[in-house]
Amino acid sequence: MIKKIIVNTFYAVFVLVFAWISGQLFFEKTTNSLLASAKALVLPEKDLLAEQIKDLRVIFPNDAVSLEPTLNDPVTRQRLNSIYEPLVQPDRDLNMRPSLAVSWGLINSYTWEFKLRPDVKFHDGSDFDVIDVVASLQRANAYSSSQIAGLLTSIKGLEPIDDLTFRISTYEPDPLLLQRLSTVLIIPSELEKEENIPPTGTGSYVISAWEPGNMMTLKKFADYWGKKAKFESVDLISKVDKSERVNSFFKGEGDLLAFVPYDAVEYVEDADFEISSIPSLEVQFLIFNMDSKLLNDLNSRRAVSLAIDQDAIVEAVGGFAKPVNQFVSNGIFGFNPDIDRHEYDLEKAQILTEKTGLTGKTLKFHLSLGLDVLGEHVRTQLSKIGINVIVSYLDGAKLTESLENGDADFYFFGFKSDLGDSADFLDTVVHSEGSFNVGNYSNPEVDKLIDNSLVEMDFGVRLENLKEAMKIIMEDDVIGVPLLEYETLFSVSDKISIDPRIDGFIFFDELTKK
Repeated sequence: MIKKIIVNTFYAVFVLVFAWISGQLFFEKTTNSLLASAKALVLPEKDLLAEQIKDLRVIFPNDAVSLEPTLNDPVTRQRLNSIYEPLVQPDRDLNMRPSLAVSWGLINSYTWEFKLRPDVKFHDGSDFDVIDVVASLQRANAYSSSQIAGLLTSIKGLEPIDDLTFRISTYEPDPLLLQRLSTVLIIPSELEKEENIPPTGTGSYVISAWEPGNMMTLKKFADYWGKKAKFESVDLISKVDKSERVNSFFKGEGDLLAFVPYDAVEYVEDADFEISSIPSLEVQFLIFNMDSKLLNDLNSRRAVSLAIDQDAIVEAVGGFAKPVNQFVSNGIFGFNPDIDRHEYDLEKAQILTEKTGLTGKTLKFHLSLGLDVLGEHVRTQLSKIGINVIVSYLDGAKLTESLENGDADFYFFGFKSDLGDSADFLDTVVHSEGSFNVGNYSNPEVDKLIDNSLVEMDFGVRLENLKEAMKIIMEDDVIGVPLLEYETLFSVSDKISIDPRIDGFIFFDELTKK
């Protein structure tokens, strides 16, 4: 049973967000209308595209349903990131850099002191100070729909020292406090208790118009404290249909196509548009239900793992992904380079299947709607070693219900390490009391390593704890089968260039004008 799935809103919605991402990028049959029309389009003249750009137009797969600043799903955050700012903000490598806080330091293991940036104004003209920080943290913790409250449970209190100085105390030493604070967007204090607050931040862009489901327009904020915004305005255009989205870009209706569908890459490149890519932070995997009578034996789990051909899955999704050997991406703090590549060996798998008595048995496999290619691959591969698989494709609500009840023997799942630290995954999915421990896994030794990593302020010691925990769950206990990490693709016109961020977000002022 998932211990805290109902109370942790952020991870409860993760399944829904993941299903949307997969539907946009993965296991999708070629869009016939796209194939039929792509090469017939008349593209804008190159000299027109090369004109100096004042206004930016970005085409996205979907629109946000709300601009509530305590939401943390990637679609909403893409919009909020231009309007609001946190105290600290991750750079391209996920290192924390100053934003509304200019400096910070430890008073002791339980107490941090922060200095705030002076002369900052909100979009409504009000001045930013420490009271706004207090209000923003309180709202992030208490607001009914907040998706970041679960990330802030280590915070014990906040003490203002003066208008631009405050201290945060924690219940235990918290080496991830800065990463947690980076999720809290700062609002004016007078909006703390409002239900539907107008989007009012300190960011370099201010919202000027929004037609939900169609387009949002941002304008340069004239009183921004930092370097002025690069663009006078930015149109965030939403087009759910993949064919319509790509065709719109081809016709010159956008300067940047975000999240290029994999089955459209060939046509984008044929149309002489540049493709930029970067590995995502999201690892996709199979995770075993340890309460399953058929998979509670280690060798049974190893048999299933050995039967999975990662390379075939990567090929099936068009090659815009790479196999992975553990549950976090290379580059995430805690990644263990000593773990071997996943082994695919049907002969060994067959031997273990017969040894454990799995031959002829039937396993239940649950995953999101739209992932037919993956489901069929797993079913086919396990049939080769004599295991039957009933594959069920479920919508978000039904999949969440199945996860809560442990209805399947194993699941397809994914996790994005937003905090840039493997403790996020380990504490959420692996710890015996994890808020999304969908596999019902429990190992006291692993729990201890995770618990230590969450309070250890020595980064060297933390790293060893995290690497050891990853090694145990991968090699000793085999809690699942890491599959792949997809690439995030972008395409731009000749007006701009993009150096994609590893977190997948587009910060408009990081784009380069041509």
